Parts: sequence; structure tokens; C-alpha cells
Amino acid sequence: MRRDYLVKRGIYYIIVWFAGITIDFVLPRLIPSSTIASIIYGRIGGSLSAYGSNVQQEIQILVQQLGLSQYNAPLYVQYFNYLKEVFVLNFGPSLTQFPTSVGTIISEAAPWTFGLVIPATIAAFFIGNLLGRSAALARGTIKDYTILGLTMFLYTFPVFVTGEILIQFLAETLHIFPAGGQYNTLAFFRPTLSLPFIWSVIYHAILPVSTLVLFSLAGWIIGMRNNMIPILQEDYMNYYRLMGVSEKMVSAKAYRLALLPNFTSFSIALGYSVLGAVAIEYLFNYAGLGYFFNLAITGLDYPLLNGIFFMLVTAMVLSNFVADIVYSIIDPRTSREETEGL
Repeated sequence: MRRDYLVKRGIYYIIVWFAGITIDFVLPRLIPSSTIASIIYGRIGGSLSAYGSNVQQEIQILVQQLGLSQYNAPLYVQYFNYLKEVFVLNFGPSLTQFPTSVGTIISEAAPWTFGLVIPATIAAFFIGNLLGRSAALARGTIKDYTILGLTMFLYTFPVFVTGEILIQFLAETLHIFPAGGQYNTLAFFRPTLSLPFIWSVIYHAILPVSTLVLFSLAGWIIGMRNNMIPILQEDYMNYYRLMGVSEKMVSAKAYRLALLPNFTSFSIALGYSVLGAVAIEYLFNYAGLGYFFNLAITGLDYPLLNGIFFMLVTAMVLSNFVADIVYSIIDPRTSREETEGL
């Protein structure tokens, strides 16, 4: 049953992935080719005067070099050429970072982004679920209302507002943490594997990670509380109590059961945290995927947008599929029920 379930889920995610990269294909092709030529001239055409020849001719050469001449081919030819380039991860050079390739930018930026997103999501997951458990066990008490009140208070702040408050208070006023950057560029000219450099990276990541954690806590707290309260009121939980099982063991059992649905939410949260990193990385001048995604949007850098969007779609699809695999292992009822339903 589990194998059939995973095969069906795998086919589903392949379809979703193809839909995502197809959208990635369509969006830049809604831009007229004349506009693309204008973008090229606006970003890198100014340096063409150094060649002392016809600027328009140089632009046409650049359009050919950047692979943008394919926009004149039939749409189906463009799509198959696009798929061929996608499978070899070749998105061409970036317009805003010309002549650096999109692949180079992504390979250098992705580790920084995931270095923020993964610890922040894991921390928010465990802290939020524990606070949600405390709220559920103390339902209707001051402790419950306090946790929910603080949760709603944090939820009302946009992520960039939370980050700005932390910068102003902890960096600008108290000078406890740096206001931005990935590491101390005065002490290190380039990344190394030395312990001082690693500590510098961790030290500079504390504020952006804390911002992501504070922004994500509300969903985990409310989700766990809403999952756990009905479970605590189930008949089999009352049966455990009648059998003399301690309330501590009953709450532990209810917590494990309420935690199961959150595994799927965890993988989804990873993808959305990468999107949230767009504002965070720009605010903290942190050169990850979100930072370059922001630059690509403001600079109309469509090759770079294509590459980063492809990374986001692929990461979200893979994380969801992995979550389905884990969920089918820890709760076999899921795979059995869905397979029978299909």
C-alpha cells in the first residue's frame, strides 16, 4: 500500500513541478522583445561605447549571446529548448550581474539562504509546538490567554518590521549584534573553514534567524493548540484516565498525535521561509537567494528570476514529497486511506 501511495504522490509532484517550471517559462515571454533589448541597454549597454561601434549592433550581439534571440522562435521550440537548458541547469548570464552566470550566483547564494532558513524553521517548529502544547494543556487559564495574546501580538508585525525593531534595539542601540552582513568582512576577506570565521557567520546570523523565528511562531503555536485540544477530549483519552494512566502520560500521547499533521506543515514552512527571506536578506544586507531575488525584480533580471524561481519550485516540491514519505512511515493509516480512496 505504501509503495502505491508514494508512486501516486510522486506522479502528482512531478505534475506540480512541471506546472511550476512552465509558469517560469511563460512569465518572461510576456515581455516584448523590444523591452528586453531596452533592459539590456539600460543595464550593460552603457559600456558598449568603449567598443566605438554601432551600439544597436552590439545590443543584437548581446541578445544572441544571452540566448534571448530564442524569443523569435515558435513557442513550442522555445519550450523544448527551455526544458533542455533547465535539465542541465543553464540559465545563462545574469543581466544585473553581467557577465556572471545565474548558476554561479545561485550556487554561491543558496548556502547562505538555507543557513538562515533551516535553523530558523527548526527552532520555530520546536518552540512553537512546545508553547502550543502548554497553551492546550492550560486551556482557559491565564497561561493560555498569555501565550495566545503574545502570539497574536507577534503575528500582527510584518517580518520586515520585526527585523527593523531588532536592528534598532539590539544592533543600533545596545550594540549587541551586527546590523547586517554575512560575516565580519574586515577580519575575513573570503570564507574559510576556520573556527573564528564560523563563529562570525553564526554571530551575524543571530538577528535574521531570530526575526524569522518570531515571525513563524504564531502558526506553530495556534496549530498545535488547535490540534491537541480535540485529542485531549477524545473518548480513548478519557479511557486512559479511567484506567489510571497519569495525566502526564496522557498529555504526552496527545502531543505525539497532534504533532503528526505538523510534519507536512514543516516542509511547507521551509519553502515559505525562503520567500520570507526575500525581505529579511535585503533588510540585513545578507547576500542569499532572497537578496538576489529582490535585485532581480528591481533590475528586471529575468534570467536570474528564472533561475531562483526554479530553485524555489524544486525545493518546495521535493520538501513536500519528503514530508509525505516521512508521514507515511510514522502514520501508515495515511497511505492506506489515500490509496483506498484513489
